[in-house]
Amino acid sequence: MKVVRNTLDKLLEIIGSVILTVMILTVLYQVFSRTVLNNPNTITEELVRFGLVWLSMLASAYVVGKRSHLAVTLLSDHLSGSNKRLLEIIIQILFLLFAGVIMIFGGWKAVTVTMGQISPSLSIPMGYIYLAVPVSGVIMFIYSLINLIEGPNEAVQEEEEVVEMKEMNIEFEEEKEV
Repeated sequence: MKVVRNTLDKLLEIIGSVILTVMILTVLYQVFSRTVLNNPNTITEELVRFGLVWLSMLASAYVVGKRSHLAVTLLSDHLSGSNKRLLEIIIQILFLLFAGVIMIFGGWKAVTVTMGQISPSLSIPMGYIYLAVPVSGVIMFIYSLINLIEGPNEAVQEEEEVVEMKEMNIEFEEEKEV
């Protein structure tokens, strides 16, 4: 599982870096052509917008794989041990459902509906832009499966180790007093 996770991580890092670099160069060219050449390019703005869609969708999948997504920790902060593990399993199952139903199934429906629409400047089917949703959904699904198989993340395990060490320290202090 580590090999799959590391390969996906590296692939998404490279693709994300390439998309971001292309976006930056495109915006620089757009500014140059508008200000220096006094002849603005019409396709650059649309290209950057579509790049941003792909970058944000792939980055959201990457964040799920890193378990760094936005989380409300109100409940998990008050849980420990097996309850925290159960919550982590429930969260990963919800991610699987979200990725499968909304991102993959719903995203594919959006792709098929929009394949007939053509973008104004680039003249490509809009379905290729919407394809970012099911692609990132598949990646999220894979990451969530890996997270579910590997079990709770390192933060949960580290917290449990700290609690065990505190308990051992309390027992040691009590023995010292006797």
